[in-house]
Amino acid sequence: MYGDWSSLVVAWLGIVLSGVTIKLMDDWLDVEYDKSVGRTTLAVRLGRAVLPYGLLCLALAMALASKLALTLFIAAYAIGMGHDLREKMPTRLPGWIESLVALGLAAIYAGWQLASWALFVMLMIQLLDDLMDLQQDRRSGQNNWAQRFGTVEATLAMFICALVAVLLMPMETAMVFGALPVVHVVMSLAGGLRIRRAERREPQ
Repeated sequence: MYGDWSSLVVAWLGIVLSGVTIKLMDDWLDVEYDKSVGRTTLAVRLGRAVLPYGLLCLALAMALASKLALTLFIAAYAIGMGHDLREKMPTRLPGWIESLVALGLAAIYAGWQLASWALFVMLMIQLLDDLMDLQQDRRSGQNNWAQRFGTVEATLAMFICALVAVLLMPMETAMVFGALPVVHVVMSLAGGLRIRRAERREPQ
C-alpha cells in the first residue's frame, strides 16, 4: 500500500489527525461531565467551536489518508454508539443497530479487511482508555468496560484486539501505536492552555 517513507509519513499524519478528531468528538460528548469535575479538555476550552475544528481535522486527515482516516472515524463512532447496546439513539434505533449500519458502510467503502482492522484497533484503544481511567471512573460513578467485565478480562480482550489488528494489517497497526502518544500529548497540551494562562494571570 505504501511505496516509500514519505507515503508512510503522510499516512501516519492522517492517522494522527483522525485520532485528534475522534478525541475531540469524545471530549465533546463528555463536556458536561468534564466541566462538573473541573477537568479542562480542548472541547471545554473551545466550546461550540469544537465542531468546525473537528471537521477541519477530519477533512485534513482524509486528504492525507482517506480510507484509513474515515474508516477509523466510523469504527470509533460504531463503538461509541454500541457502548450501551439497548440505548435508543436520536434516530430511534438501538445503539447496536446504528453500530452495524456504520460498520457496514465502512466495509462497503474500504473493504472488509480495513473495516475489521479499524474496529479491532478502536476496540483496543477503548479498552486501554477504560483501563487507564478505571480508578477515576469508579470514584466519579462512570461505568466503563473495565468495570463491567473486570480488569483481567478487559486487559486480555485488549491484547486479543491488538493481536488481531497486527495480523490483519501490521504496518497500519504500528502507525497507530506511533500515533497514540502524539495524539495524547497534543490534546493534553492544548486542553491545558487555559489552566496555564490562568495561572500566569494570578497575582503572586
